[in-house]
Amino acid sequence: MKKGLSRVLLSLSFALLSAMGLGAQTVVRDTVVVYFNQGSTDIVPELKGNSEALESIVLAVKRYASVPEFHIYIKGWASPNGSSVFNKSLSEGRASSVLDYVSKQVSWTLPGSSYTLDGKGVDWDGLAENLAAGKDFTGRDDVLRIIRDIPVWISDGKAVTGGRKKALMDYRGGRTFLYLTEHYFPQLQRAEVVMEYVPQDGGRSVSPVETVPAAVSDVAAPDDSIFISERPVPEYLPVYRLALKTNLLADAALMPSLELEWLITPSWSVSAQGAVAWWSIRPQHRYYQIATIYPEVRWWFSTREAWHGHYLGLFAGGSWYDLENGGRGYRGEGGFVGLSYGYMLPVGKRLSLEFGIGAGWLFTEYEEYLPVPYEEGTHYVYQQTSRMSCFAPLKLKLALVWRFGDWSDKNRK
Repeated sequence: MKKGLSRVLLSLSFALLSAMGLGAQTVVRDTVVVYFNQGSTDIVPELKGNSEALESIVLAVKRYASVPEFHIYIKGWASPNGSSVFNKSLSEGRASSVLDYVSKQVSWTLPGSSYTLDGKGVDWDGLAENLAAGKDFTGRDDVLRIIRDIPVWISDGKAVTGGRKKALMDYRGGRTFLYLTEHYFPQLQRAEVVMEYVPQDGGRSVSPVETVPAAVSDVAAPDDSIFISERPVPEYLPVYRLALKTNLLADAALMPSLELEWLITPSWSVSAQGAVAWWSIRPQHRYYQIATIYPEVRWWFSTREAWHGHYLGLFAGGSWYDLENGGRGYRGEGGFVGLSYGYMLPVGKRLSLEFGIGAGWLFTEYEEYLPVPYEEGTHYVYQQTSRMSCFAPLKLKLALVWRFGDWSDKNRK
């Protein structure tokens, strides 16, 4: 009897010790938030508490990335500014930016099995939660009703006719939407980083933000249950990646112009521009001939949505000309390189107006000549060859823009 009881007690003790050992192996789940500027995927350590948040992420990766249980989930979010596809791409870019930043800081590339990236798009649920917990303001209850009751998209079966964002922008003439843009949207422009790992040698969480212990048995393949739920967007508003333009100022100067621009990402685009004038008024032999062509790369910043906001550009190109007005003529060719600044303002579903200026370095070589009447024709008497290089204004633009090339998911199906 005593021997049997001893065996039972020994088995119970072993089971208890095993359970205690398993319980000690807990997984720490740290959540850290990294914020972004509007319309940007660039990491800015000085923004809000980014410096401390990034430091804690890097420290956790350095300590625990080699542990089998380690996994990092990065969710990118965006505010309602901009189109749905623009914000989806923006949120994906923010998640990728955090991963790239961490990889550079630890000087190695994390294996694909140890991280999950997810671009969530617009965080409508987060906006509603922040509004409910924030200070009251005129129309707050109406804004909450719009977010909770109006679908993201309203369609007539053929095209999108409205939706949640449009209702917000129309409410109180847009004044409330501007208030939200200033006071609430910056909190949505972020990436949430969830790190799961087993602290080694009694280690503790390295995150100063939040820790949520979980049993080892709870750690499994990630699913949306650990994220804020969001219904899939059934339809997207058009996202135009191409724009065809003409500079109205050049056109008014009888120098027809044409430009094609491609929006590669929410923050970058490339364009090719050209203009030609080939006029001659006889018998005075007055020439106005000029052709110019140049590519440009642009960085968009402080954008409210695609094709709406400010940009800085870098351009370079060449020009050929023959200018004469009944006297000495100048015929030659040259090149230029410069910087530009512009602003684009949508004025319709597909139409925009673009304002721009540019300046840079101009260099040219040209021949001077005199048109001399001879019998029934004209001789061009060469005078001299000259060269010139200088810093000068190179661009003045008031362009009419037609946007096309809908690359939304709706058209890719």
